[in-house]
Formats: sequence, C-alpha cells, structure tokens
Amino acid sequence: MRDVKEPEIRRAEIMDAAMILFMEKGYTNTTTQDIVDKVNISRGLLYYHFKNKEDILYCLVEQYSDRLLKDIYSIVYDEDKTAIEKIRSFIDVTIISSENVSAEGTVLQKTVDLEENQYMLDKLSHKLVEKLTIYFEKIISQGIAEKVFSVKYPLETAEFLMTAYVFVSNNISIRDSKKEPISDYLNAFKIILEQSLNTKKIFST
Repeated sequence: MRDVKEPEIRRAEIMDAAMILFMEKGYTNTTTQDIVDKVNISRGLLYYHFKNKEDILYCLVEQYSDRLLKDIYSIVYDEDKTAIEKIRSFIDVTIISSENVSAEGTVLQKTVDLEENQYMLDKLSHKLVEKLTIYFEKIISQGIAEKVFSVKYPLETAEFLMTAYVFVSNNISIRDSKKEPISDYLNAFKIILEQSLNTKKIFST
C-alpha cells in the first residue's frame, strides 16, 4: 500500500533528507536520485514538491533564515527592552561565527557560497534586507521616541543600514579574508550605526 502523507509532511521529509545528504556527501555530490532513494519516494513526487535540487536548497536556507527572523522579531517586539538594548541584541543574534552557527548552518553557508549558487544568495539577501528594514525602522522609531536617536528619515536610514549589513556580511572575500578580520568590519559597522543614529550611547563605553 502506498504511503500517502500530507504535502507539508512530505516536503519536510524531503528537505530533511536533502540536508543530511548535503552534510554527508556535500551539495555538489548529492543528486536528486540520492534524495529520492533516501526518502523512498518516486522522482515524480519529488518534482511535485520541488523544481530541482537548487529549489530544495533555497527552501532550506529560507527556513534557516526564518528562524533568525523569528529571533529578531522577539527582540523588536519586546516591550521591556529599550531601543539601545534591542540594537545590541540584534547585533548579538545576527553575528555569524564558528561559535554560534550549527553544523547545519555551516553547510548551508558553504553551499550558497558556491559560484553556481550566487544568484540564490543575492535573492535571499534582498528578501532578508526587506524584512530586516521593517524591524530596524521600528527600533529606530522607538529610539526617536525615547530621545536617544536623532534620525530624520527612519525608514530610509534603516534600509541603507540593513542593505550594507546583509550584503557586506555575505561577501565571500570579506568573510574569508585573513588580512582584515571580521571584527574590523563589525567595529566599522558599529561606528557607522552610531553616526547614522546620531548617538554615542549604543556601543561606546
């Protein structure tokens, strides 16, 4: 008897199987047939849910990004935090390092870094910027109300800051640079952030 499952459950199974294979064999060496065999389904059923292997990868990275966005959402809408505290928390949860990235996250990062997947990274980055801009504008507006920030254009400022933050963070040459540590870029961003918000109260001690 054929094992019939809800679409959401089947999609999750396919994505989980693909993630395991990407971790074991690497993305390049994993085929759609490997995924089909792992889940024990037909190729037709795989293609019913996903266009191809790249589509599965995109959904995996999107899922991973959604977890981050949920963490940021909880920070932004925390009524007990001040705007400055929210920005500090935002930096803490978005910093990518070997200490706070899971093995799964590391594999996904290396995979989207492949030259063949650069279009995907660009697409995901634009989507991330769009959502982060909304959240960051809310933090800026709160800071203005609390009289700790002085910003004439909250939305536009948030978009400039988040575009720079996301795209620079995703730049391969910067992440892999040994000459200029990631910390240098983070410190530069903190300076730009304080200057843009007309405050010295966020990171300065």
